[in-house]
Amino acid sequence: MLTGYVVATILGAAAGAAAAGAVKARTPKAYIVTEVDLTGDMAAFQRDYAAHVLATVEPFGGKYLARGGRVEGTEGEPPKGRIVISVFDSFEKAKAWRYSPAYMEIVGVREREAKSRQFIVEGLPE
Repeated sequence: MLTGYVVATILGAAAGAAAAGAVKARTPKAYIVTEVDLTGDMAAFQRDYAAHVLATVEPFGGKYLARGGRVEGTEGEPPKGRIVISVFDSFEKAKAWRYSPAYMEIVGVREREAKSRQFIVEGLPE
């Protein structure tokens, strides 16, 4: 009878360890943060960049968490213009989107019509 409990305990511990290992093995999400200070032609920016960028993000599994909206600086230099935050399933997918042919085709518009900063941030493991 005691043997059954020992076996169950060992199997339970093994299953728990496997589940914990699976959680730890999950790839962290990645975030692309873009600060955009529109300095040029707003109509050209909207027409030639903003209207098309989502179609380049979706094939890489990306989605927007923030796209404009209110921004308030709390430390350091205040943010300029609008902030866009996108999330991807991995750092590699975020990077693949950023340098994809579809995005490279339109990013020049943003670079021409705005001053911007953009970076990829790897999130914490979930």
